Amino acid sequence: MDPFQRHFAYHNMYKLNIAAMRDAAKYFIGKQNFSAFENASHNDRVTDPVKHIFRFDVKEMGALLQLEVEGSGFLYRQVRNMVALLLQVGKEAIPPDIVPHILASRDRRELAKYSFYLPPHGLCLVSIDYNESHLLPPPDCPAKSFGMHYTIRKCKVVFY
Repeated sequence: MDPFQRHFAYHNMYKLNIAAMRDAAKYFIGKQNFSAFENASHNDRVTDPVKHIFRFDVKEMGALLQLEVEGSGFLYRQVRNMVALLLQVGKEAIPPDIVPHILASRDRRELAKYSFYLPPHGLCLVSIDYNESHLLPPPDCPAKSFGMHYTIRKCKVVFY
């Protein structure tokens, strides 16, 4: 790996089965409960663990592998935990169809049986698309008293 990218990309020493990683990533797509992928130490941040993942792409970019996740929002360390699991699938340590089993468990301890800690190197928030109707003040609200409340419509995170 390029030494100048050491803080901006996660270095994996193993040969990865990209096709298996893509198969596993498909299981994350859709609206489902991601409790098993949230770190328990910060479970007080978001009350609703149900998130909608619109897409999870695994792209080869020369020597780099880019994983792009787009969804309605994410729990604390959800994306890191999903990528860590995909790396285990890529190393062929576990089969791709383990993902629905972990999702159904809704238990972080179940994920810990199959996955490992992944540092944030390479994790990057690319964009946030807000639902524009939520950015407008209500019709009867005086402009001086209006406080913003944002609803995220789409969020994209990239892991290199």
